Order: sequence, then C-alpha cells, then structure tokens
Amino acid sequence: MKIKIVFIVLFVFCNFCAQSDIKWQNYNTDNGLPQNSVKDIIKDKYGFIWISTERGITRFDGEQFLTSKLWNNRKRYTNFHANKEKDTIFNLAEEGNEAAVITHRKLIRKTVSLKNLTRTIVHNNKQYRLFDKNSVIMKGAPNSRHFIYLDRGLYLFEKDLITYIGSTGRSKEIRMLFSMDKMKNIFIHQNTIFIVDPNHRKTLRITGGQLSYQEGSSLYNDPQSSLYWSQFSGQVYVMYKDVIYMSRYNNDKLYLRKIEYIPDFNKMLGSLYIKTILYDQENQNLLLGSLTKGLYIINIPQFNTVKKKLSFADNVYYAVLPVDDNSVMDAEGTIYDSLGEKYRDQKKQTADELLEYDKYSLAYNKNKDIFFIKNNKLYKRLKAHNYRQYTPISIPEVIDAVYGKEGLLFVTYVKNNKYYLAEYNEDSKKINNLFIFRYWVNDIKIYNKNQLLIGCMDGLYLGNKTKNEIIKLTSLPIKKIIQTTDQNIWILTKNYGFYLLKKKKLIKMPVDENNYLLDPHTILDDKQDNFWISTNNGLFKVRKKNLLQFSIHDNLPVFYYRYTVSDGLPTNELNGGGNPTGNILSNGQIVLPSLEGLIFFKPENVKSFYTNPFNFYIERAKLDDREIEIKNDILIIPDNRFSALEIFLDFPYYRNLSNADLHVLTETNEWKDLDLQRKFLIKKLQPGNHQIKFRYLGQNNNYSYKTITVKVGYLFYQSIFFKIAVIATACLVLIIVIRFNTSLQRSKNELLTEIEAQKKELNSSNVLREKLIEAISHDIATPIKHLSNLSKKLNETNKPDIQKKYFDSIHKSSEQLYLFTLGLGNYACLFTNAEEEPNPYPLNEVLEEKKSFFENISHDNNTVIEYKPEGLVHTKANRVIISAIVHNILDNAVKNTNNGKIIISTASDEGSAYIRITDNGIGMPKDLICYYNNIHKISIDDLQLQNRSGYGLKFVLLLIDRINSQINFKNNTPNGTIVELKIPN
Repeated sequence: MKIKIVFIVLFVFCNFCAQSDIKWQNYNTDNGLPQNSVKDIIKDKYGFIWISTERGITRFDGEQFLTSKLWNNRKRYTNFHANKEKDTIFNLAEEGNEAAVITHRKLIRKTVSLKNLTRTIVHNNKQYRLFDKNSVIMKGAPNSRHFIYLDRGLYLFEKDLITYIGSTGRSKEIRMLFSMDKMKNIFIHQNTIFIVDPNHRKTLRITGGQLSYQEGSSLYNDPQSSLYWSQFSGQVYVMYKDVIYMSRYNNDKLYLRKIEYIPDFNKMLGSLYIKTILYDQENQNLLLGSLTKGLYIINIPQFNTVKKKLSFADNVYYAVLPVDDNSVMDAEGTIYDSLGEKYRDQKKQTADELLEYDKYSLAYNKNKDIFFIKNNKLYKRLKAHNYRQYTPISIPEVIDAVYGKEGLLFVTYVKNNKYYLAEYNEDSKKINNLFIFRYWVNDIKIYNKNQLLIGCMDGLYLGNKTKNEIIKLTSLPIKKIIQTTDQNIWILTKNYGFYLLKKKKLIKMPVDENNYLLDPHTILDDKQDNFWISTNNGLFKVRKKNLLQFSIHDNLPVFYYRYTVSDGLPTNELNGGGNPTGNILSNGQIVLPSLEGLIFFKPENVKSFYTNPFNFYIERAKLDDREIEIKNDILIIPDNRFSALEIFLDFPYYRNLSNADLHVLTETNEWKDLDLQRKFLIKKLQPGNHQIKFRYLGQNNNYSYKTITVKVGYLFYQSIFFKIAVIATACLVLIIVIRFNTSLQRSKNELLTEIEAQKKELNSSNVLREKLIEAISHDIATPIKHLSNLSKKLNETNKPDIQKKYFDSIHKSSEQLYLFTLGLGNYACLFTNAEEEPNPYPLNEVLEEKKSFFENISHDNNTVIEYKPEGLVHTKANRVIISAIVHNILDNAVKNTNNGKIIISTASDEGSAYIRITDNGIGMPKDLICYYNNIHKISIDDLQLQNRSGYGLKFVLLLIDRINSQINFKNNTPNGTIVELKIPN
C-alpha cells in the first residue's frame, strides 16, 4: 500500500510540476542522414554517435553526418555490437553473417565474419533464431524459438520452456508457463536475464540457469509501464506516465534513475515508430531512432519554467520578489515556486482586473512588506498576513515606480512631463522630493549614507540627499545598477553593454561575439563565483574573476557561455523591464522573468558543455572535390594548383556550437572566429611548409590548441634550383647582348660616317631624300652627341666606379639608339604616307619607348623624365608619325632642361586622345610661342636643317598637319614649356 501511495505522489509530481519546453529535434535525409529508417544507435569511446540505417552507417558529431562512401557501406545494416575497451564496434548486415567494423572513429575497408553472432542455431533438432529486441514493442509468434548469447552461457526460449547451456556444454531446462509474446518483457543486466510479468506484478530473474524473483521498484512490472531494452548497448529504460527512467542493477538490486518527464512521450514513441533509444548521460541527450522519420534528439532541459495554471493566461513576467526560501510573488500577489503556482487570490480572475496591476515594479520595506502599484497608486502587501492582504498608501501623485533599497522606500512620479524621485517615509506617510529629471528613472542604488546612484535613460547621476546636489557621471542610457555579493557595482546600459563602477569611473566590459550583451538585463552571482546575465537573446554565464581581471588588464580574454532554448529555456528572450529583474532565493535558486514564464534553476546543477581536448581531431581534408587524409597532424599536398582546401575539425559536441568558441590563427596573427563551421577554408597556399593553428574552449575557460602542418610541394619552375638556373641564364644572355651591342655600335658609327660623306650627293639627288636625311640626322643628333659626351667623360676619368657608371650609360644609350635606328627605315613614310593604322594600338607604348630613349640622355642634365598615364589610351593615327612628333618634342625638352623634370601624361575622351609634355627648363620666348601657335601650315621647303634653329618644331608642325591633329604651346609656371597634342580618333 505504501508503495502505491509513493507512486501516486510521483505521478502527481511528474504531471503537475513545473515543466520546461521539450524540443524534439529531428534529423533526416534533408539534414544529411543517409536514410530515414534508423535501426540502431551507439556511442563510441571518442564520443561520436554511430547510426545504422537501411542505406549504410553514418557518424554524427552533433552537427553533421559523415557517411563513408566505401563499398562495404552500401548494405542494409541492423544492430551494433560493441567492445568499447578494444575500440571495436560491429554491425550485422541484414543478409548473411558479415559485419562492418568501426574503429578509430571510422568505418574501415573490410567486413568480418562473426561466427558467434550467427542468426540461427540448431539444438535437439530444433532451430532457434537470434533474438533481436531492439524495438519498443515486439510481438512474438506463438511457435517461434529464439536464443540469446551471454558471456556465461546460452539461453534457448520456446513456449513453456527455457533451456540454459553453460560454458561447459551442460544444459538445464526451466519449465514454466511462458508464451513467446513475453519476449518483449525481457531485459538483461550483467549476465542476468529479467522477465517482467505485469499480470502478476512480478519480475523474474534467471542467473546461471537458476530462476528466482527479483525485488525492486514496482514500476518495472506496472501495467502502465513500457519497457525498452537496448539489447546491444546494454541500456534498459522504463517509461511510466511519460517519465523515462534508466534501469540500474547493483548488489543484486534493481533500481531506477529518473531521466526526465516528457509530455506525451509514450504516444510519441508509437506515432514516430521509435525503434531504438540511447541516453547520452555525459551530454544529457536522449537519442531516438525512428523506423520512418530518422533521428530525434531531446536535450534534457536544465531549467524549470513556471506558468500560470489558467488557460490562456498572461505568462509574460517582469518584477517578482522572494516571499520565503523557495518562492516568489508577482505584482498580482500570485506565489510561485519551482514546482508551479502555489497560491492565487481567487477573487482576481477577470482579465480587466489583472490588467490593473503594474508588472514592472515591486519593493520591500524594512519589515519585508511588499509594495506594488495598481492604477498608478501605491499599495502594501502585509507580510504579517502571509501577503494575502494589502492596504492602499495615501499618496496623491501618479506613481510611476517604487524601489526598496536597504529598507528605505523610494518612488518616482510624473508631474508636468517631469519625473520626480522622492523618498517615502512610512512613519509620516509622506514623500520627500529629492531630484527632478527629464527622463524616466530606471534604477537607483544607495551609494553611501547620503548619496544615491540614479540610472536614467539620459545618464548616470550621483545625488546627495542632504545637500540636494547632483552630478552627472555619464550620458549613457542606464537600465540597471547592480551590486554583487563582493560589493562591486555594475552599471547595465541600454545597447551599450555593461560597466564596472570604480571610484566614480566606468570601466567597460567586453561583450560576446554576437553583441547580445550590449543590452543586458541583470547580473546575478552564484556561490561558484559565476555571474549570470540575462539578455534578449539567451542567458549568459561568465567567471567573475575573468571580468575583474579584465578591468585591470584589458588584453585578457573573457568568454561567455550562452544558454538557449536548446538547454531548456522556454524562450531566448528574457525580460529586463522590471525592477527587480531577477532574484536569488535562500535555497540557492535563481529566478528570472521571461516572455513565457518564470525560470527557476540552481546554478550548481546547470551544466556547461565544453569540448573535450582528448576528443578533438583534425584528420580529414578536402582538396577541391577530392578527400585526403591528415596523418600525424601533417597534410601533404603535391603542389599549389588547387582552388580550395577545406580542413575539417572533428569533435563530438551536441549543444550550441558557438560555446565551443572555435578560432583559427590567420596570416596576420589574428584569431578568426569560425562561428558554427567545423572546417576552415583556404583558397591559396604558396609552396613550402605552413603551420595552421586552431583553438577551442575547454573546461575552466581555458583554451586548448591544435596545430597541423600543411606541406605544399613545388612545381619545377617554383623550386630554388630552377630560379638559380634562370638567373644564371639571364646573366649569360646579358653578357652576349652587351658584346653584340658593342659590335653593333661600331657598325653604327661607321654607317653614320658614311652618311655624312654622302650627304651632298643625297641632297643633289632629289628633295625627298634630302628631307628624309635631314629628319633622320636631326633625330639622332642628340643621342649621338650624348654618346660623344659620355665617351669624353670616360676618357677624362681614371676612377673605376665612375668609369663603370659611364660605361653602363654608354651601353644603355647605345642599345636605345640601336633600337631607334632599326626603325629608321620607316621614316620614308613621314613624307609619303600618313595613313591610319588598321587597328587601334596603345599610345602608351610609344610614350614608354620614347621615355626610355631619352631617359639616359636626360640624366646628363640631372633631369628626370616621368610618365603619368591616365589609363590605357588607344589611337589609330600613323604610329611612325606619332613617334617622330613625340621624339622631337622630347628632344627639345631634354636639350633645354637642366636640373629639372619632364612629365609626360595622357588622357582620352570619346573623340580624341591627348598627350601633354611639360618641362621646367629655360622655356620658349613668348614671341615664338605666339608664332608657332598661330602658324597654320608648314611646307616641306621650309624645312632646312642648315638653319638649325627651329627645325624640330617646324618638323613637328608639318607632321601634325599630316595626321589632322592639333598642337598648342604654353609657358610653364614658373619656368619651362607645356606642349599639348590633340589627336583625333
């Protein structure tokens, strides 16, 4: 009778206590599961979950599925058999006696034959099939026969007979009333078989062939209980009225450990066709395998949520206050504890009456009476009457909020659009106005005997009550002022984070990487020296000492652990508009208001889940679309001809992955957050060895580090030997070019001498040849003169370094002159052909060529030539003519500029190309500028080289006319000349 009473109480407790919203998270083929029929689930020694389906075996790490593409993973697998100590897991294929093998976190490339796991055996001419009870419900055919292997023997089951065959081969028969449908009631602990008999409320035990009755919890054989035995993982579960228990067997005694109350659990097991159950106690997860809908995971909640019993009640909470060691009260006078609603004033039931109360403000006086606001009037609930009665406070003002601080009462009221902060005196029943504000007051704190810290939406104030003085400490919008048990004062702002107040100065604290802590609601500290901070997006936990260390050394890292709905919170949005915003009860529980109820929890019972450094592996990578293996933390890549390299981080983690705090060290020596990605993508790597360092958060907020080496091979042209060979070849070619140019220069000099000798004869032959030679002679005069000057200087000095300088200059000038002379044959077209080029060409190439030609010459005058192109400019104007024009203009600029600068620039628009050549030399006289700007046509007869002066400019004007272009001359400021060319496209 006593046992029945206990379980009736247990039933009531399970169904009427506070509940957390249970989330059934489903994974199927849409999430990466290879197939939706889950046959078995097991956890390996490294913490990874392995799932058997009808389309192979897959590994689950809490976020993604890794399914091997090996040939032996294409079968329909059933149940796992494990020897975790030897790191070996088998899974039988549906056909045959072959089994896939899992070891070292992967499915290996072979199957094995397991004779001791044969599916059928024969005894006394009777055939028995291997018993498979990996199902919540199993119906046995009346004439079926089954066998079960144990370490200490073999059991054969048939109607009314159980046969035990020991390790020596001797058999023993147990005759009893036994129907095969009772096989569904079998489970095993430690080589002992248990058979529950709900009809007679008994539990049978068979050990070594001996039959007896087992004492223990009556829930095992209760008709309303469901029994599940995970045959190959050894776990046994009992489901009673939607509460799931795990069975234990120790010292010959059976007992049950409650896992969780899950609403409609038994109905869900049937409707979802759940075949297998696995409870991961380390991660507090319940994994359920469905025959049709894939994998379900239930995270066992760590928080209790209390709501009103009334249907469709308002369960949005703000301010509550403790009324005893384990209960709190809201503004309506309803009392709650972690089990639910304890007391409600039955007179207040209508919606209109409920709306009269102000949810946002509650306060104690020194007698622990609770003050609240109703219809902007102040009331007091009396502790002497267990808070069941309340009386009005006769204050005529419109009360906005009430605050209880160290036994003193303060109110704010609104008058003439101003907010008045006043102190209420219970003895005189009057208020004493203290300060006036333009914005509403969110919180106050007694700073010392006569001073108040006051938090408003326009700043933090420090007011002196006796002197009626007030100063503003900051303009930040203040939400809350919290003093923790260590007497430190924390200032919480609206959208600006939170601060530590030290010596009237604010020290800003770091926030989380998602910036949810920019708008914190409250800070509560527990006995384990943690701070709990509620926000609009989760509940955060942080080590108090880390924040205090950061206030001294702001380069120290601070990590926040975030709890969400996946941990059992009813919503991620907790409320922060009330005063107070959270409470710590005498029994150690923390109570927080939310949009969907009051949250109760004991901090010491709330677990934080960290990455196990012993189960963190980097052993897989993908090079483009090809999977490669990382061995001994070394990844070898043949060369760097790839577009993407993915390095995978493998570790089991079944909660909010952002709490793992994964980072990778970048090339700039900064830690990059990988967020929810368990991989790192690299686009390009240079040949050589690269160290890639990862970090993740472990226990006690300490980072663990993992480094791998990526060795990228060299292509033949990237090796150091190839580069040395190229440099050696280049030096050899340079020597050959210098010797060739020296010989060529000698030939050029002989040619020039011959040209001078035949000059008169050419002049008398015809005008065209005369003008051609004049042009050529004019254009090569400056470089030849330059070479002559260099030769003279070379002859006049005996200093080797200066000689080398002149020799290098002679060589460079000779090379440029050689290239120029190679194109002298095209000069004939200057007087005979002005046709456009068939295709546009870059004008920049001509200018770069001429810049290079005159650059060495200009150095003699200490003059620098700069080319400043404005993009790439194209033209179809005759290239030889353009080259001759630029040549002559630059020739004049170089000859007339000493210790200066010559600038070449280009531009273009839709119709024309522009060249601008600017120097800061001696410049042109104004009369010459006027003359050349206004001369309209130059005849070929006007070109006389003998006259010397003006030949180049007249030559330019002649050529300008031939390509229908325009030229303009201007004085440069303060010295020099600007020549502008406009060439039509």
